[in-house]
Amino acid sequence: MEKIDKYQLIAMTILFIIGSSPLYQLGIEVNQDAWLVMLTGMLAGLLLLFVYLYIQNQNAGKGLFQILKHHFGRLIGTILAIAYIFYFIYESMRNTREFGDIINVAFLPNTPLFLLMLIMIVLSGYAVSKGIEVFFRVVEFLLPITMIGYFLLVMMFISTNLIHLERLLPILENGVMPVINAAIPKVISFPFGQIVVFLVFWSHLNNRKPLTKVTVLSYLFVGVFLLVFSILNLAILDPTITSISTLPMLRSVRLIQIANFLERLDPIIMMLIYIGIFVKMTAFYMAAVLGLSQLIKISHKMLTLAVGGFIYAISFISPNLIHHLWIGFEQNLKYHFPIFQIYVPLLLALIIMLRSIFSSMRKGGTKPSPASKKDGQT
Repeated sequence: MEKIDKYQLIAMTILFIIGSSPLYQLGIEVNQDAWLVMLTGMLAGLLLLFVYLYIQNQNAGKGLFQILKHHFGRLIGTILAIAYIFYFIYESMRNTREFGDIINVAFLPNTPLFLLMLIMIVLSGYAVSKGIEVFFRVVEFLLPITMIGYFLLVMMFISTNLIHLERLLPILENGVMPVINAAIPKVISFPFGQIVVFLVFWSHLNNRKPLTKVTVLSYLFVGVFLLVFSILNLAILDPTITSISTLPMLRSVRLIQIANFLERLDPIIMMLIYIGIFVKMTAFYMAAVLGLSQLIKISHKMLTLAVGGFIYAISFISPNLIHHLWIGFEQNLKYHFPIFQIYVPLLLALIIMLRSIFSSMRKGGTKPSPASKKDGQT
C-alpha cells in the first residue's frame, strides 16, 4: 500500500479545502453578515469532520469503500460505493468545468473552452496515474507557493487602503436565523463537507496516531484563512457590489494599484486558482479511480484514462458558467451533496457506534465472573 506522511496530509488538507473557495462570497444572501455564514459553516463542518475521523479511527487500515462494504453488507455497501464513485466523478467534473470557464471568461477569452479543460484533465490524469504518494508530494511542494501568493495579496490589500471594515456593520441586522439558514447545508457542503473524500486517503497515512490532531489543526487553519478572505471581499467591495459579482475576489484583486506601476495582478490570482482547483479536482478524480479499481479489480493506472475521458465528456453539460454555478450553489449544495457528506456518514457512524456497543455488551455478558471461576476450581 502506498504511504503518505503527516506533512503531506497537512498540505493536502489545506490546499484541498481552499480550492477555489476564496473566489466566491459564500453566504452573500445575508449581505454584510456573510462572514458570519462562513464562520457558522466552519464550526458546523468541524462537527462533521469529527464524524469522519470517528469513522476512520474505528476502521483503522480501511478506506471508504472497504468501510461501506464492512458495515452495510456486500450488496448495500457495493451500491453505496458505486454511488460515491459517481459523486467523486461529478465533483471532479465540476472543478474541471469551473477552471475552464473562469480562465476563459476572466483571463483567456479567445482560448477555446475545450482546450483549457483538456489541459487540466491531462495534467490531473497524469498525477492520478502516478499514484497517491507522488500526488501528495506534489501538493506538499505547492503549499508554500500558494500560501506566499495569498499572503502577498493580503499585504497589498492592506498597503493600498482598500479595506473598510465599517462595511461589515451592522452585525446580525436581521437576527441569527438568516445566517444559520445560509450556512446549513450550503456552506457545510462547500467547501467543508467535501473533505469526506479523505476517507479514501486517511488509511494510507504511515503513522495513524497524529491523524486527528493534524487534520483538525489543518482544518481550523483553513477555516480562519477563508474567514479572512470572506471579510476582505466584503470590506473591499461593499456587500452590495459583492452580491452582484460572479467572482468578487478577482474583482478585489483588480483594484490593487501601488505607486502607479504595480497593478493588474491577474497572473498571481490565475496561478492560485489553478493550484487550488487542480488539487481538489485531482483528489476527487483519484478517489473515483481508486474506488472503481477496488470494485472491479483492475489496476488504477488502466482506469485513469477511461475515468478521465468520462469526466472530460460530461464537463460540457452546462451551457455556460452562470448555469454551472447555479446548479452547484442552488441545487447540488442544498439537495444532492448532503447525501454523501452528511446523511450517509452520520448513518455509518451510528451503525459503527451501535455495533461497538452491542459487541461490548456481548463480551461483558459471556465473560465468566470470579465467583464462577472459583466454584469451577473447587
